[in-house]
This record gives sequence, structure tokens and C-alpha cells, in this order.
Amino acid sequence: MTRKKKIPSNAKKTGRPWKVSVLSGGVVNIKHGTRTWIYVSSDWHWDSVNCDRDRLAADLTLAKKLNAPVLCLGDLFDVMGGKYDPRSNGKYDIRPELQTGDYFDLCVSECAKWLKPWMSQIALITPGNHETAVRKRMETCLTTRLVERLKIMGSPCVQSGYAGWVLFTLAMSGGSRVTSSLYYHHGYGGGGAVTRGLIDFSRWLVDVDADILAAGHVHQRMCVEASRQRLSSRGIPRISPIFLIRSASYKQECLTDGWSVEKGMSSRPLGGYWVMIKQNATKDGSIISVHDAPEV
Repeated sequence: MTRKKKIPSNAKKTGRPWKVSVLSGGVVNIKHGTRTWIYVSSDWHWDSVNCDRDRLAADLTLAKKLNAPVLCLGDLFDVMGGKYDPRSNGKYDIRPELQTGDYFDLCVSECAKWLKPWMSQIALITPGNHETAVRKRMETCLTTRLVERLKIMGSPCVQSGYAGWVLFTLAMSGGSRVTSSLYYHHGYGGGGAVTRGLIDFSRWLVDVDADILAAGHVHQRMCVEASRQRLSSRGIPRISPIFLIRSASYKQECLTDGWSVEKGMSSRPLGGYWVMIKQNATKDGSIISVHDAPEV
């Protein structure tokens, strides 16, 4: 994993065209070029008063410069100010412009408008526990409503489940393909102060065989590299890396008041990770690397 590097303001778009689609079983497929950046993120909590929208906008702008598909793996919305939500801190947690009688509808419509400059980069939006809490209480899915609006506006984005798969497919000459896989789960639990949710990855490693395991939810940020013995498409034994990615949030709330302060939660880092997928020299597989910031 490389350390963060400053991205020049005149950075050119380096990614090649990509296309996203949903396969059977809800598996998402992203067809890409021989060298593609992907931004893996979660927990934007876009409508929260504590959301760092400037930082989120900067990351989305960089994704647009690089033509990088953006994955938001749950809790794009905060929506804790809704009816029957026990986490609500009243009007203190709701932005003034959202304090209306159609709170949920306005969250969706205003978020779609805000995302318009970057809608061409949004590849996948999935629900997190904040969206499923609303779905359980209010019988509407805010993720579905937002994706519907973005697609009407011309975005290629698709929706999938709380957990699922993303395939990154490189189509080569002669009809052959190189596929890398990402398994995601929005997450669960509280992400303890010591383990920071790392134990979850140990459980998934036993159950899931993927090149990347990604999760969010606990607002921690880490990337751990594991490995596994595999055969290449040509039957050559090799050691393959497996990247365990925990994306953080864009919501910084552990300061003076609110749900996190009352629960004694510690401060959290912000942001996601940049994944580079490129064809290897022998053209029988892909090279995957994970970065704090993309190298341009």
C-alpha cells in the first residue's frame, strides 16, 4: 500500500471507458480497460450536519479526472432524523434545508442534485444499516429511490444488496477475459477500539475466495494484505494477494454531542481507498494494488 501523494491540479483523465451491469444473482460486473482506477468507499452520511462534503466532493472530482468507477458500499445516507428512529438527536442532526415535512423525499432529491457533477462516475450504490432501518420502519428504500433518480439523469449506476460481489472484467483480443473479484459486506458490529473490525475479515477469509474483501460500517480505515495459493488460468502455481479493505466514513461526529459521543465512541478517520487493476505482463491475470491516493 502506497502513502498519500499530492495530486496535481492539472491531472489528466487516465482511465479508459468502463461499463457497469448487473448479472444474475445480483452480481455486479464492471468491464474496464487494461489499467483502471476504482474508488472504494462507504458511509458518506451525505445528509448529516457532520458530513465533510468538501472532502467528499474532492474525492469524487478526482474520480472524474481519472474516469474511475465509484463504489459506495452502504450508508450513503444518514437519515437519523426520521420518525421512530431511536438514534435521532432531534433537529440538531438535520441540515436546515432538510427540516421539512417530506424529509426522506427531500434527502433523495437534494442528494441527486448534489451528485449531478459526478453522476457519470457512480457505478454502484448499496444499502447500509441506515437505509435498511428506514426500509424496515417506513417501507421505502432510499437507495432504490436515489439510484432511480440518478439513472433518469443519465448516470450508469446500479444498485445491489447489503452484501454481494463485483467482478472487474478485462476483455482481451481473441475473446479471452481476465476477471478480478471483490466481495463486499457493508458490515456489522461496533468495530472495537483494539481490533477495529479486523476480526470480521478473518471470518470472511474462511468463507469467501476473492481478490478483494471490502467493508465499511464501523468508520475505521485500514488495508491489510493477506495471500492465498492459486493456479493461474494457464495452470501455473502462484501466490495471490488478497486485500482486506475497510473504508471509513465522511462523517466526523465524535466531538461534543450526539449518538457517538453518548456511546463513548472514539474519533474516526475519513475517506476510502483507491484500487488499481491492470493487466500483468503475461496477459493471463491482473495486478491489483491498493493506495491511499492514486499515482498520476
